[in-house]
Amino acid sequence: MALLFCAAALLAACSSVDRQQARICVAVATAVAPAGQPVSIQAVIPLEGVSHAVRVNYTVPNMHLPLYVDCAFAGGTLEMGRRDVIGVRGYDGALTELQLLTLHRWFLSQDGAVSRAIAETNWQAPGLQVSSIALPKSVGFALQQVTNILNLAALYSPLALAFALVYGLIRRIHMAFGQIAVIGGYGAIIGIVTVVSMPSLGLVSSVLVILVMAGALAALWSWLVGRAVILPLADSPDRAFIIATIGLGIALSEMLRLTQGAREIWVQPLLDTPVILTQGAFPVVVTEMRLLIIGLALVILPAVLLFMRYSAFGRAWRAVADDRVMARLNGIDPAQVTGTTLVLASTLAAGGGTVLALSYGSITYSMGLIIGLKALLASLVGGAGSLLGAVLGGLLIAMLETLWSAYFDSSSRDIVVLGLLTLLFVLRPNGLLGRGAALEEDHAVRPS
Repeated sequence: MALLFCAAALLAACSSVDRQQARICVAVATAVAPAGQPVSIQAVIPLEGVSHAVRVNYTVPNMHLPLYVDCAFAGGTLEMGRRDVIGVRGYDGALTELQLLTLHRWFLSQDGAVSRAIAETNWQAPGLQVSSIALPKSVGFALQQVTNILNLAALYSPLALAFALVYGLIRRIHMAFGQIAVIGGYGAIIGIVTVVSMPSLGLVSSVLVILVMAGALAALWSWLVGRAVILPLADSPDRAFIIATIGLGIALSEMLRLTQGAREIWVQPLLDTPVILTQGAFPVVVTEMRLLIIGLALVILPAVLLFMRYSAFGRAWRAVADDRVMARLNGIDPAQVTGTTLVLASTLAAGGGTVLALSYGSITYSMGLIIGLKALLASLVGGAGSLLGAVLGGLLIAMLETLWSAYFDSSSRDIVVLGLLTLLFVLRPNGLLGRGAALEEDHAVRPS
């Protein structure tokens, strides 16, 4: 994991100019350039001797002298004020306070104005080229979809694994994990606010703080609801447990709406420099953030599976799952194992919420239901209670959704995906790796 953090830090350090600040300053150059003249960007460089400042060198037709514009910002990467322009100086002097206010009000604050201004120039945002291999268009397009699949699976698979951990232990479906994931997403945003207020932390420490805040907040809430709802109902009939956790999910959503507001929260882009993996007619491009998310998922998910397979806790988990009474007779406390499982599962759910917030850039209190249902479906597709199956189920749903959206009409995606999953259940009622009785048969033989 440390190697992944270091790699992300190196990627972020490859450009000496903040990408968002470079975009804004290029747009400012089009606004302060001689009226009616198209702008040709020559270079975007840091302004020497000034913190959080960018210089854009440009030319316009009929003027052979090199022109420039300097933009000063209120903060740097991972700082508040990263995108706030506090000063502009052009070839004919600095903008007055009134001119700067006008620039903000009628240009920079308008939706899409920066992107439209950049499109009028010859400038392209800087990226990191990893490989010079040129691939055919169809191959490049397919590889791009692979990166999209892995990024979406990093959302679904941790949540599906969280469902499988709880179901495999107590044979109950915890319907509030989607809301726990959203709480983790809000925790990630709190972590972002924390690191923004402490710019001296550095990139690696900042990422750690964001992950810890997300996991800790979700684990805390999961522990609280586990003590109040899950453990008391662990031996209750299935219907009572499902209804109680559905109500719990609604209560958690309302708690988020009342405390965080009903509006959708947008996260400022972090680690958004494009990483060009291959060249060709369709270059494969991912952002640093998505590369980091995929890398972490490829490390954390196998690590959890290995931990549950070979650790003492994993053996205790399997013992309680097989026979709670016999596990107690052998000195294992089922309540403690259940509580620890809830904390571990909620931490995984928080990982999914963090992916939702950081990779897709937004979060709202109402997201829990839909992502929770998709994660539950992924867990059942893999096999109820199967940990490896849950991870593979999340990967399968991510693959179906991404490939259908890429090659066919995305408006029919959910219908087709659900239809294919229904066919899978017809052919394999127990899921991909399910063993023993199917979920319906298991309910039929167990007392309710």
